[in-house]
Amino acid sequence: MKSKTSIILFSFLLVISISLNSCSVGALVNIKAPEITHPVSHTTNFYTRAGELITHNQYEVIKSFSFSFTKWGVSSVIEIDREADISDDLNDLISDNNGDAIVELTISVGNSPANGFTFFTKMVSFWSSLIFIPLAIAESSSEYAVIGAASVVIYTFTPAAADINVKGKVVKIITR
Repeated sequence: MKSKTSIILFSFLLVISISLNSCSVGALVNIKAPEITHPVSHTTNFYTRAGELITHNQYEVIKSFSFSFTKWGVSSVIEIDREADISDDLNDLISDNNGDAIVELTISVGNSPANGFTFFTKMVSFWSSLIFIPLAIAESSSEYAVIGAASVVIYTFTPAAADINVKGKVVKIITR
């Protein structure tokens, strides 16, 4: 009887801990640009380094741009390289086009099609851990224990991808 109660309690605790980790796939990504050398704004206005406000009628749009990339990561309690630095990309856009700033910058993040496979992997490992860990306890089986432990590790470290799209306009100041 004690063995059955232990199995039920352990299974319940396992379900709670895995649920807190989530049953979905996704990559937590921090997009940053700490080394940007020119003004960048999400709006149509921006401030110069001298603190002067430049509005939409004081510059001309040199180039509209858009670029995309995929960032892989792990969505779990363990943080693994979730930062993506776009400083060089933005600096290159401004300098290559002889611009003064970027305006109307938007960054959107979408779910990658690759996550369909990783979701399947994560769900198989989730259910495998729920099945084999209690079996390992009930039958004192090292084979079941290895399968259950491997399933937990696979679940915890299943990677996911985020498709990131960056859009904006490079501008040149025409009047001050």
